[in-house]
Formats: sequence, structure tokens, C-alpha cells
Amino acid sequence: MTSTDIDYYRAFDGTDGCGITEREILGRGRTLQRFDDDVVARTEARVLQSGILEQFERWAAEDSNSEGMGGRPAMISIRALLVALLLLAHEGAPLHIRRAAHVLQHRLSTKSCELLDLPESPVSFATHVPTTKRWYTNTIRAFHRMKKLMDPYPQELYTAKTYTEIQEILRNHDAERAEKYKARLDEYTRLFIRMSFMQQPRAIRRATKQMDVSFDQTYIGTPTTKGYSRKNLASKVRAEQTADLGQMSPGPVDAFAGWHVKSGKAERVDNQKGEVDQTAPGRGEWADYDWGWVANLAVRVDAEQPGSKRFPSLVVAASLSIPNMEVAEEAALLLEAAASLDLPPGIADADKQYWANAKPFRLLKPALQTGFTPSTDYRSDRVGVKGGQHGGLFVEGDVYCPNTPKPLLEATKNFLAKKIDAETYRARLEERKAYRLHVKQKAKTPDGKVMLRCPSLGPSPTVTCPLREMMLSAAKKARPEVEPETLEDEFLDTICKQHSAAFDLTEMQAPQQAFDYGSEEWETFHDHARNTVESGNEQLKASGDEDIETAGRRRVRGIAAAQILVTLLIVNHNLRKIAAFLSDKEIERARTTPRVYILRRRDRVWANRYTKTTGNGDLVIPRGSRTSSSRTAPPDQQDQLALTPMRT
Repeated sequence: MTSTDIDYYRAFDGTDGCGITEREILGRGRTLQRFDDDVVARTEARVLQSGILEQFERWAAEDSNSEGMGGRPAMISIRALLVALLLLAHEGAPLHIRRAAHVLQHRLSTKSCELLDLPESPVSFATHVPTTKRWYTNTIRAFHRMKKLMDPYPQELYTAKTYTEIQEILRNHDAERAEKYKARLDEYTRLFIRMSFMQQPRAIRRATKQMDVSFDQTYIGTPTTKGYSRKNLASKVRAEQTADLGQMSPGPVDAFAGWHVKSGKAERVDNQKGEVDQTAPGRGEWADYDWGWVANLAVRVDAEQPGSKRFPSLVVAASLSIPNMEVAEEAALLLEAAASLDLPPGIADADKQYWANAKPFRLLKPALQTGFTPSTDYRSDRVGVKGGQHGGLFVEGDVYCPNTPKPLLEATKNFLAKKIDAETYRARLEERKAYRLHVKQKAKTPDGKVMLRCPSLGPSPTVTCPLREMMLSAAKKARPEVEPETLEDEFLDTICKQHSAAFDLTEMQAPQQAFDYGSEEWETFHDHARNTVESGNEQLKASGDEDIETAGRRRVRGIAAAQILVTLLIVNHNLRKIAAFLSDKEIERARTTPRVYILRRRDRVWANRYTKTTGNGDLVIPRGSRTSSSRTAPPDQQDQLALTPMRT
């Protein structure tokens, strides 16, 4: 006889006054309320719509080293696991694997279990303990089978490690494999987010002609809080070699995380691939560091009508990465994912950490090749004249005549130094437009060279210059006059001698933008875009719903597991936003008094004797035909003629 054969739950006879029911004990205090069949079916349909199951099959076949028949079929499929996790996200519960097993074991009806190909679970308490353990074991195995297909940083995550072991893990890390599996992990996220985006009605998805986005990073906590720094890892290893093993404190668990600067005077860096992150908390430093990861998020914004609520501000691309590593490259991947949502790429807005900081080959050129145009604020040390080509001056995203007045070129610098007010600043920016070089021929490729010419040339010159002869067809109007420093040809720049010159605008420190920098149009959109993405970050991290920052709501360790679960939380966030947006539309429609259309008299009383129809749709003719019989007939017969039914 085993412990499971003993019926020691006869206390549920209701005679001992216990206030806890048998069902509550069976669920260990958690709810056993079943999900509706239609909710489960809808969730399962969304998992299928994402197309991720087909990708899992391809990746498993690609990773397989043999063509054997395989082992015993899994009791719980990845499809059932994803459905359970989405159901938990829908009700705002933590995405714990044990809770997912609880859903699959207790909270699905027989019909839903058949839909997900789940085995029946006995309800008697005599077999409850071992059965619960089997359900949890099978569920966690399903999760690890899924994670194994797209984990770029595989390592043992159950025990704390010495710094020597951390160094060995880093030394044996396969960067080529990590790149391949990171692409798989991002593809998983892209497919699920695309599925959530396509849940919108077609009219809302296409409320704008293009996909405009604003992207940013936000901190994501890790279940293990013990961290380290590559900066002092070697010294830690040397100290361990001479230390007493009994006095050594537990080390880090996860080797692939980093220190994120949340606030303070410490600088956030952007290391390229192959570089070593030197970020480390220091004593007496005025900065706040957190050990974990960062979520890269891109949110849809409205560049055509900034601030209008024509569509919900959904997350259209996301990924997780190690802090301070390849920030620009992660942003470029976000734009590629956002461009796959069946809308032409538009404007991509970001803060100074991205466009104004990254080198062109890391972010600007990939973004232009994808089809996005930058929008950003410039760093204070990159305003004004910053280089040039062929005599043209690079100033805040545009190329200007070499003889542009200095107060106009330094308008932004003087405004930031509070030497001029906002009204004067805007006036100088407007005046400076006349000195901007004109586009003669656009670039043949998004990141190619563009042909520019002097602003005093062409059919629509904006300035006059003694070095250039104005076309006879040009409009006769007052224009600013350029005063070159010299008229001698041998001292003139190329742009002043040739009809046009080829410029590589991607080489500018301050990249060209969709709107004129500093203009009211630029400020309106940039403020809208920044507020939208910051608000999206706060909503995702707010307690009570998704709360993606808190690691306690997703206890599985590792960055791959974190991105798997955070993706599902983002999907639930998008679905909630869509439902709330449609609900607001219905409420607004109900508050609006419907317009009453007045039916005109001719449409209200007419009668067509030929078709025998009336204006109100009656199947009778209101007036009889004008014949002698109808005039001479008795009154009762006239009424009968007047109500002759029309033929059908």
C-alpha cells in the first residue's frame, strides 16, 4: 500500500466545521474556475494565426541530427503551452510554468482538452499529488523544448557560479551560433506581434498611409540579481585562486546579462559587436545601476496628424538584449520587423541615444535601406556647422551654401545657449531655408548619393549670387543676396563652380530628417512620438497588468525565456489596447445623437401608376386609375379599386 492509496480526506464530510472546501484544497488555494470554451478556441486560433508552430517544426528539423522515428510523443504540446500562457496573460496572472500546468490540468473543459490534445486528469485526491507533479514536469519540458530551439545563450541556470566558471562560459561562447538563434528568437517575437497587429479592423490598420514608429529601450529585471562586470572579472578570478573555498560567497548565476544605468551621472554606452562592456557600479558614484536586460520596443505613432487618436498605439516590434551592447543594431532590427506589417515604412523617431549617437553604418544606412526616415533631437555638441562636402556646409540635417550668414548657421547653438528667444530662433530658421542647396536629382538608392546644386540656380532660385546668372524664366521677386568672399575661380569650391555636385548625406554627424529640425512641425511630431513611446513603456511596466519589468512574474531564468514570456505579455497588451480602442469608439458613437434624415414630401406621397409602387413601400396602389369605370363606380367599389394589390 502506498500513500496515494490512503483515503485520508474523509474530513470533507462537512461535519467538522471546516471553512475550506475540498475544491479549494484541490487547487491549493488558487481558482479552479474554468475558461470558457470560446475563449480557449479563440486563443488557440491566434496561436495558429501567428505561424510560429510551423517555424518550430522547421527549426526542429534543421537542428535534428538523425532521421529516426524519435521517442515517445510529448504529453503536452508547445501549442497547448502557448495557449495556457496566453490565457494567464489575459487574466493578468503571473506567467509561471506551474500556473500554466495548473491551467492545463484543472481549468479546461473536456471540449477544450480535446481541442488541445490534452490527456484527461483524474479528479480524485487520492492520485492528486503524483498527477500534479507529472503535469508540471510535462509542462516545463514543453517549455524547455520550445526554448531550446531559439536560445542564443545556453548555459546551466540552476546554481550560482564562481567567477572562474563565468569566465569559462564566456570563453566557450559560440558567437556564430548565438547570432543564428537570436534571429530565431526575434522571429518568434515578430510573428506574435504581427498576429496581434492584424487583429485590428482593416480600416484602423490602414488609418495612415505608412508605418511611422517611435522606438526606445526600457529595463527588464532578471530573476537572479547577483551581477558582475567584465571590467573587473579578471581580478575576481585571480582573487578566487588564492581564496579559501569555505569563505567564498555565491557568485552570479546568469553570465549573459549586464548593468543598466537607470539614473544618475553615469553614461550609457553603445558597444559594437565584439567589444567588451566595461560598465560597472563604482563606489561613491552618483548613479543607479540595475542588473538585468533591456527591452527594445517600437510603438506606432501618427506623423500625419500627431496627437490624433485614429488608431491604438500598439507595440509593432520588440526584442530583448544585453544592456550597453549593440543598441544601434537592435534598433535597426526593430525597423526591419516594423516594415513587415503590410504598410510602407515612414518616419522613425528616437531620442539622442540613437540617430544622434550611432555611426551611420550601424543605424542610419540600414534604416534608409529599410525605407525609414529619421526624426530626432540632436546633441548639443552636434548643432551648427559640422563638416561638409564640395563647399556645402552640413548643418542639422541639411546642406547649405558656403556663404550663408553666420547668425543663421548658429541659430540653434545660440538658442540652446539662451542668447536668442524662440521667436527669433524660428524666424532665423525660416530665413535660413533660402540658402539650402536644391535637389537636382534624387539618390538612386535609399543610402546613395544625391545631386545638389547652388540655391541661385535652376528654374526656382531662392537667392541671388554674383557668381551665378539667373535664368530668364525665373520669377521676378526679391531674394536674399549672397556675398561670396572671393570671385576668383581658382579659390571657389566645387558647388560654386559646377552646375551640381554629388553629396553623401549619410556622412553627416546630424542626419537628415523627415521634418526641418527646430520647426514647429518637427517639434509637434517629435513631442508626440516621444510621449507615445514613453507612455507605452510605462503601461507595459505598470503593476496590475503586464508588468514586464518585475522578474517575479516570470521566474524562468535566462534571456531567451524572458523574451518568450515578455512577447506573450506584449501580445496581451496589444489585444487589450485594440479592445479598449474599439470600446471607446462605440461609447463615442452611442453618445452622439444620430442624425434624423427628413423624408421629402415627393418621396413620401408619390405613387407610380406604371410600376404600381408607392413611396412608403406598400404593396397597394393608393389611388385608382383614371378611367370612366372608376369615376362612375359606387363608393364601395371605388375603395376596392384604390386598394388593388400590386402584382408579385
